[in-house]
Amino acid sequence: MNLSLPHLMIARVLIGGAFLVAAVTGIPAAWAQDARDREIQELRQRLDRLEKELSVRKEAPPAPAAAPAEAPQSIGDRIKTLEETIKSTPLFAVIKDWNFGGHAAVSYNYNFNNPNSRSNAAADNLFFRVFDDKANQFTINQAELWIDKPTTTESPIGFGVDFITGRDAKKIHSLGLGDSEDVFDLTQAYVTYKAPIGKGLDLKAGKFVTLHGAEVIRRTGNFNVSRSIQFGNAIPFTHTGVTATYPFTDWLTVTAGIVNGWDNSDDNNNEKSFHGMATITPLKDLTVILGGTWGAEQTDRTSPKRGLLDFLVTYKPISPLTLTVNYNYGSEDEASGVGTPTATWHAISGYAVYDITDKVSVGVRGEYFKDENGFRLGLDPNTGTPFDVWEFTLTGRYKLFDHVFASVEYRHDQATDSAKVFDDGDGKFNARSQDTIAFELVYQF
Repeated sequence: MNLSLPHLMIARVLIGGAFLVAAVTGIPAAWAQDARDREIQELRQRLDRLEKELSVRKEAPPAPAAAPAEAPQSIGDRIKTLEETIKSTPLFAVIKDWNFGGHAAVSYNYNFNNPNSRSNAAADNLFFRVFDDKANQFTINQAELWIDKPTTTESPIGFGVDFITGRDAKKIHSLGLGDSEDVFDLTQAYVTYKAPIGKGLDLKAGKFVTLHGAEVIRRTGNFNVSRSIQFGNAIPFTHTGVTATYPFTDWLTVTAGIVNGWDNSDDNNNEKSFHGMATITPLKDLTVILGGTWGAEQTDRTSPKRGLLDFLVTYKPISPLTLTVNYNYGSEDEASGVGTPTATWHAISGYAVYDITDKVSVGVRGEYFKDENGFRLGLDPNTGTPFDVWEFTLTGRYKLFDHVFASVEYRHDQATDSAKVFDDGDGKFNARSQDTIAFELVYQF
């Protein structure tokens, strides 16, 4: 039997079509009656084709001569038969617990400085606008397809796979899986198992996104069009290794793991890094997360260590309003080589998103990044030159259709201490600030 999930979707569409036809029966016009008859006929023909494909309809044996004729099945009964047939197939039994989805995101970004370099990323080797570094152009940011199967007590084995293509994919490659010109990224690929220990110990092995930060790689998981400086520079994107998660109480869940390091599918030294977090929900609408990563991250060196603390608070004081604060502290021993100073960085971001209606939302983001040694944002760390930058972002989002939304964003970037790092229009990077506006269109399924 040749079966697939779209059959069930087709069946549900046919039901909707039947109701639509029934809804117009009160219109007395002759053309409406004719249209209704044509739609019913077409609906029956489509049902016949689908049932034939699924081999659902059986040839009934001839009824005895004296027996009355059997009443024909209603459309609703035939649809129900189709659904039950599809659900009983071995293929559906395998994939019935799977989740899948994806999206496509495109945008246009304009820089009011009109930079000759066509760059929002500031001076040479500065990386703080990681994902929207190109100015004054249309961009295919991200197309994603993901599939996962959660673990349950009844079905303890699961998995997750996440593919991303587009310009964003160039920015998130882990060591050993892609380079800066590769527009395809295997962002996640892992296997999970719920061990029958206490309330259930969730184990995960493979490649997965980091536990840290308020923002995520998946564009539909963020409200703003652009990413924060903090997301692009203060924390890792992905890890490869193993983790274990256990819910100790209703309000405390702990995750701990051992990984290759920051964005490393191939480890670059002979030691592993520790990765974990604790999630606390003291109130229904308040979540507090404390996480961290610690380990050797330099190539072929195991003595210097890199550490990160991640503190995240999310609160919904009222239903349409979400408030978020995220703070990071990071440090790395001998950041620029043997005998060089320890580099440190701080980043803090605040977010507020308000749903005006079920279609319209507005949000603001403000952040400050302090790179005390110029190590994370791309300045020469050997000079120990500090670099501080802040930004403010205002975003509006409108839901055009059930699966399509459009966003418009204004953003201001500002360097402190008279630092001149932005292209002022002549390619010489003599500006202390820049203003950009971005438009984004996303289709999500």
